[in-house]
Amino acid sequence: MPVFSIKRLTFIALMAALCSLGSLLTIFIPNFSLVLAFFLLMTTFAGLATGSLVMVITILLSNLRTGGVGPWTIFQISSYLLILIIWQLFLRTSLQNKRPILTALFASLLGFSFGFWNAIMTVFFYHLANFFVYYLQGLYFYLSLCVATGIFYYLFARYLLPILNHKIPELARHKQA
Repeated sequence: MPVFSIKRLTFIALMAALCSLGSLLTIFIPNFSLVLAFFLLMTTFAGLATGSLVMVITILLSNLRTGGVGPWTIFQISSYLLILIIWQLFLRTSLQNKRPILTALFASLLGFSFGFWNAIMTVFFYHLANFFVYYLQGLYFYLSLCVATGIFYYLFARYLLPILNHKIPELARHKQA
């Protein structure tokens, strides 16, 4: 387990607060959220451990704000964690450096997969009769998250990632041991 400095812990707390605040910007559009794109950006910039901690804190804050914590919180955290692990594996390939638009498209596909992973856990936990019926009912929401993740990741990677690399390079993933 990595040891985090005070600077990294402060960064994690501030980024989780910023992500929670940013999710309020799109709250009026169902499931059109920037949070997954932000989690992917944090993983790209500072690594899987930092991205995962920002994600867990943000999800807990969001669920406390919107109605409470329950089994769905575990499903959300597990689904996002699986997506961040897949993203981390993608970052190790040379594909992510080829074209920014392709990276954003992969991010949007991961956004679409969130609904699949979440539906699997929900159907299993609640013993729902038919996975496909449950999954297809949420297709619009998964598509909305897919589009939002692609758009926001492209914008974040283009404008926010260079700022982070310039202002706090000591927290960047490539500087970690």
